[in-house]
Amino acid sequence: MCLLVMSVDVARAQGLTVDLMFGSAYNVPTPLTIRQDDYPVLKHTARYDTRPFGPYAPYYAGRLTFWRGDAGWELELIHHRIFLSNTTAEVERFEIHYGYSYLLAGRAWRAHGFELHANGGAVMTKPANIVRGLPMNTPDAHERAGYDITGVGGSLAVSREFKLVGRLSLIGTAAVIAGTVSVPVALGSARVPNVGLHGQIGARLRF
Repeated sequence: MCLLVMSVDVARAQGLTVDLMFGSAYNVPTPLTIRQDDYPVLKHTARYDTRPFGPYAPYYAGRLTFWRGDAGWELELIHHRIFLSNTTAEVERFEIHYGYSYLLAGRAWRAHGFELHANGGAVMTKPANIVRGLPMNTPDAHERAGYDITGVGGSLAVSREFKLVGRLSLIGTAAVIAGTVSVPVALGSARVPNVGLHGQIGARLRF
C-alpha cells in the first residue's frame, strides 16, 4: 500500500504544461552602434516601441515545461518586436519587427504559489532599416536578409497560474528579458542590444 501511494504521488508530481501568451514590453534605452563601409561610426541612444499588435506578426510567447515535483526543464520562444522611436536624419528607420525572437531553454521552480523561470539561449532576427538613405529589407531594398541567429539572450521571469476548468488555466508572466545581436544594414552592420520589461498573459494546458 505504501508503494502504491508513493507511485501515485510521483505521477502527480510529473507533468507537462504548455503556455501560449500575448503581451508587450517597455524597452529600456540602450546604445545602438552602426558601422558602414567608408562612413564614420554612428552611435545613438536608442529608444524603442514594441507595437505588440502590428504591423506584421504580433508579439507572442510560447513556453513548454516538463515538471518533476516543484522544478522543471523548459523551452521558450518569445517573438519580441522593436521600432526605433527617436530616429535621426541619418537613421531614418530602424526596426526589427519581423522578430527580435528569443529561443531559450532553462529551469523553472514553484514556490509560494508562484513560478520562477531562468532561461538563456539564442536570438533570431530579421531587420528592416534605412541608414544614410540606404535601405535594408524595405520594399525598395536591393539587398535582403533572412531570419538568422544573430546573438544571445536570456530571461528572468515570475509567473502565476489561475485555474479555470479542467486542464485549462490562465497564466500571467512578468519578465526581464535581455539580448544583444548584430544585424545587417546597407554597407555594414549594427550592434543592437535590448533590455525589456515584459508583461505576458495567456492560456495554459496541462498534460
